[in-house]
Amino acid sequence: MDLRDYAELTLHGLIASNAPAIFKGIIIEFLRTPFQLLPPPHAKQNITVNSLVTMVEENKNLWAILPPEHYDRIQRVASQVGNVNWLTVEWLIEAIKKDHPAIASLFLGWKKGANWLGRQLEEIKKNVEAL
Repeated sequence: MDLRDYAELTLHGLIASNAPAIFKGIIIEFLRTPFQLLPPPHAKQNITVNSLVTMVEENKNLWAILPPEHYDRIQRVASQVGNVNWLTVEWLIEAIKKDHPAIASLFLGWKKGANWLGRQLEEIKKNVEAL
């Protein structure tokens, strides 16, 4: 194994071991980015507790509002990790509770919301594998 192979293997290991932290950053950024939550001509808006309640009640697909430019970032990280089984409702709530405590509380205290979020995470995992 030459130095280049070793460096690539080491980088792969670093990314794999830091994947939850990298995904946390992606999710925090996602929650701060305005999205087209309602069809045009409505303006883009940030994801809020109220918009999430609406998404849960209407069983909206979270992956569907993710801008395609995020797919590459998510896929790059996921391809280095291989296994994203740690991406659970509990992990996500823990990941966002400091930056988005109201959203974390929504999912902690609302079973229907937590169930919806679990389905969304499974859908995200499925789509990441398909990228």
